[in-house]
Amino acid sequence: MKWPLELIAAKIVHWSLLAIVALFLLTGFGITEFRIVEAITFGILGKALAFQIHTLLWEPFVVLLALHIFFTLWLRVKEKGSQKSDG
Repeated sequence: MKWPLELIAAKIVHWSLLAIVALFLLTGFGITEFRIVEAITFGILGKALAFQIHTLLWEPFVVLLALHIFFTLWLRVKEKGSQKSDG
């Protein structure tokens, strides 16, 4: 089965958005509960680094969220169009 390019792009966007959200949660937790996160990450993710990463993530998050919404709506509209032409 060959996947269309738009479906592949949608999957990449969806998984990237999931990764960004996970990083947002981790860095947000690293800002508020930095002692716990420092211990879990063996001192790699301190409060200052967590804050820097957290601040830099908002732009990619907004772009990926917009693309996620676009691809979801696009694929639904395309799916409904193919159902109407089949029936």
